[in-house]
Amino acid sequence: MQKVVVIGAAVMDVLLKSNGLKVVKGHEVPGGVAMCEMIGGKLEAEESLVTSGGGGTNVAVALHRLGEAVKMISRIGSDDLGEVMIKQLEREGVDLSMLQKGEGRTGVSVVLVSPDGGRSIVTYRGESGLIDSREIDWEEMKKADWIQISSLGGEMEFLEDIVTFALTSGLKIGVNPGKKELEQKGRLLKLLPKFDLFNINRMEASLLLGVDYEDEKEMVKKMVDMGAKILSITDGKRGASVVVNRRWLKMEAFSVKSVDDTGAGDAFVSGVVSGILQYRNPEDFLKMGLANGGSQVTKLGAKDGLLYKDEMDKWMMKKLKMTEEWV
Repeated sequence: MQKVVVIGAAVMDVLLKSNGLKVVKGHEVPGGVAMCEMIGGKLEAEESLVTSGGGGTNVAVALHRLGEAVKMISRIGSDDLGEVMIKQLEREGVDLSMLQKGEGRTGVSVVLVSPDGGRSIVTYRGESGLIDSREIDWEEMKKADWIQISSLGGEMEFLEDIVTFALTSGLKIGVNPGKKELEQKGRLLKLLPKFDLFNINRMEASLLLGVDYEDEKEMVKKMVDMGAKILSITDGKRGASVVVNRRWLKMEAFSVKSVDDTGAGDAFVSGVVSGILQYRNPEDFLKMGLANGGSQVTKLGAKDGLLYKDEMDKWMMKKLKMTEEWV
């Protein structure tokens, strides 16, 4: 068991899955595909769920289920939603001694899920986007073996401070950046050689590096040349890859029926981090990430499908196709 401090968002997720949500194509929509309902329309939902969400809580719960000792740094409001979140996370066994509480509202995400498992999310960050570095017990942080960071709402100075602290304290650090960190390309890429793990999806990598989406090898090569130590890239239903010492392993995804894609990325990176902390080889920790992500999408919400340690062992017995090359 390793000691992990997870830093990131904590919001309450309100999920509604409706067969009436339409997936349509349109040139006015980034990515060319949208999920919609007409203005003024009303839909019935076949499933609903209200649960803790946000990258911080998702990764904290996932790592604890896989056997790690986890403390979580995030921020909630002094409201009823915050109390609900605390109760849910305590039931999962996550150590909340470093959780911050502000005077404002707890963040909320409304997640609309289409019949094929695709989702659209509207997020109000609330207190979740206001983590205060002055309230962090930095001496307690030094006891960790690994710091795992998810979205910080674009607070790059905070991210830089955490990286500096990790380096001076001899701690390992993994980063799964959010949209607002990715928008600050120069500052993020400057930090890349200092991360022990950098996780990103293929579309994010394309935009971050200015490389054509189809040229995945060029994306990988660029980040390795910039000094990436362990690099993991997810590619949706096509699978994922990791790069360690310029050895690029690509593995297909597990064949599962997707119910809801919410939290798949958090589940994946948690599997990878747990595998690294267990001193697994790259083939294994890549497979652990894919197993956790594959299991997660079979359930509604970002946590119900997360694997426990004994369940992970069963998934690891399954065979997946893998290719290998050098970059």
